[in-house]
Amino acid sequence: MRKPLVYVLVVVVFLGALGLGGWTAYRYLVKRYTPQACTVKTSADATTRLSAEQAHNASIIVAIAVERDLPERAAVVALATAYQESALRNIDHGDRDSVGLFQQRPSQGWGTETQIMDPWYSAGKFYDGLVKVKGWESMSVTEAAQAVQISAYPDAYAKHETNATALAKALMGAEHETLWCINFESNPTVNTDAFNEVLTALGSVTISEVRDSRMTITARDKTSLWAAANHVVANSYSAGATEVTVEDRRWRAPDQGWSSAPEKAGNLTATVTFG
Repeated sequence: MRKPLVYVLVVVVFLGALGLGGWTAYRYLVKRYTPQACTVKTSADATTRLSAEQAHNASIIVAIAVERDLPERAAVVALATAYQESALRNIDHGDRDSVGLFQQRPSQGWGTETQIMDPWYSAGKFYDGLVKVKGWESMSVTEAAQAVQISAYPDAYAKHETNATALAKALMGAEHETLWCINFESNPTVNTDAFNEVLTALGSVTISEVRDSRMTITARDKTSLWAAANHVVANSYSAGATEVTVEDRRWRAPDQGWSSAPEKAGNLTATVTFG
């Protein structure tokens, strides 16, 4: 388990008081104990933490819901299920022959092990099952999840609803400035493939080529724009993205949260900086 960031900050203050350089110590300790961590606001005064892998997998799960024109509720159910089954990790083991984000079993007709280990496939299969459940839209999250999963612990999904809802709202663009990641990689490798498929699935944005370490995202509306921006942030580690500007707000990889941008992005556009 990574040490809570509050402990890191306490150590930083102590080191700063000793004259060892608070900012240098902060960078070292965060890189040492939380080198890749994303934060999602779940309420005005509460947050939840995700690893880079968890954020990436959540991005895929939500993108497929958008691609299929499913409501936010579907993404919440899917995220809560993946939280419970695998902690949003694409694991190659589980109960009996269960594998993947949703712990689906090849022997129960979910697909081959190779297929299930593909997050795009496994999330798609979950949604296939969900939409076949009559009245799922009006069920509680845990009831809808259980109707698909048939788990031995039918009430277990309920405890993940708050986190799943916050993630779904951020990645669908309903909430702004509630998702950010922190990373102290000094020379990240640019890899737009890390989010190209996700942005394509959103279906309402276009992206430019990377020129001079910058890329532009254009969206049809504000919700789509924030959805795209948050998906880029969620995939920022593997993409090498270090800064995203939306309207007059900016996220930067070393920072915690969003802040005022020194240069405003254009109307319904976001700028992404790499490296």
